Amino acid sequence: MNDLSRAVADITQAQALGLDAFALNVQHPDASWTLSSLEYLFSAAASSASSPSADDGFKLFFSLDMAANPDPATFAPLLRQYTSHPAYYTHLNRPFLSTFRGAAHLSPSAWPPLLSTFPVPPFFVPNFDDWTGAPGAAYTAEFFARFGPALDGAMGWETAWPHAGTAAANDSQYAAADDAANLAAARAAAKAYMMPVSSFQSKHMAWDQNWYRRGGLNLPARLAAALVLQPDFVELLTWNDAGEGHYLGNVWPEAITPEAAELVHDYDHAGWQAVVGPFVRALKAGGRDVTAVYPAQGKAFEGAFWYRPLLKQAGGGGNDRQGMGKPRGWEDAKDAVNLAVVLPGETAGRVAIEVWSGGSVVASFPGVPGLNVHQVEGIRVGEQTVRLVGTDGEVLGHGAGGLHVTDNLGGTGGICNYNYQVVEIV
Repeated sequence: MNDLSRAVADITQAQALGLDAFALNVQHPDASWTLSSLEYLFSAAASSASSPSADDGFKLFFSLDMAANPDPATFAPLLRQYTSHPAYYTHLNRPFLSTFRGAAHLSPSAWPPLLSTFPVPPFFVPNFDDWTGAPGAAYTAEFFARFGPALDGAMGWETAWPHAGTAAANDSQYAAADDAANLAAARAAAKAYMMPVSSFQSKHMAWDQNWYRRGGLNLPARLAAALVLQPDFVELLTWNDAGEGHYLGNVWPEAITPEAAELVHDYDHAGWQAVVGPFVRALKAGGRDVTAVYPAQGKAFEGAFWYRPLLKQAGGGGNDRQGMGKPRGWEDAKDAVNLAVVLPGETAGRVAIEVWSGGSVVASFPGVPGLNVHQVEGIRVGEQTVRLVGTDGEVLGHGAGGLHVTDNLGGTGGICNYNYQVVEIV
């Protein structure tokens, strides 16, 4: 991020989506680019309030990246500077604080001294799922007995995506059993739980950073699970992490590496905001399941579809121009068009959802009131399109992917890129 306008654009879009705050991942708390980016973000967040004294603006909080920087003491100056800022997110009148990892590096006794240095102790909800030494460990009564005195809650991370090899059972939904167990353990210990929600994960950056965590219908399924589980907090992963593919918002070119830029060029994911928005409204309105999900007032529908432009059969061996070949977990991918469309209550019998692939209709579904989620496998080379069609044949909504599906690496610039093309239906 190189100027205030970037920060204003991100915060304006996130606030319009109904989000309350950004979690700011911080790795290098004294780097000049970190300090300038924070200055822009906090200025933009402060200006989002209706008046200087109002508390209705967008908020920000820190997530300390302990995987990159295992010394929490280095973050103390930054925390002291910003946790009293009017735009800093608070809960129960305490500044909210999270982490990415951190349990494996330090004993539980290392955290209270840091947290006690602030005038108001933070409401501490870290991602400590590395507490056993390996990321992704479940939170248990043993975890809360060990770390409980230092924290107010815990955040999941690896639970956001199906694990490799288990995706076949999660085509229509991801039941979030791991989150349910984490939530139960947290509540038994009188602690909060922050549930992660994401679309997919794909990385193709280096030999040791070349993997795919199945997307498909993961995003709407995770959002639906959040309605049922009712965690204390929901964190969307992520707004702008280009390197792992699960971005919902802007990816500013000056903020990413050349390797990441190649993976996200022409892969705009803003269409997923049309899927997330109705769920955010339902969650904030107290909805308990998908029956609470409807389009915004005045809208005839909201939704998007997404697909991988590169078919699974392409990119074998190490023949992409980066020499890495297919990502680990590629077997879990499906050549499919995935869609989530929210229709109003008077829809029944009046709208059909058509999926076109390679110039032909490959599936048609009757639209139902509320949430419509479908996965259509066997897509063909060429353009991918979804249409909402009325009983009289009128096209009520339409979306066409800018990137055509291809069966060879030449169609994706010579890179075995498993990123999704995301298209809003308008």
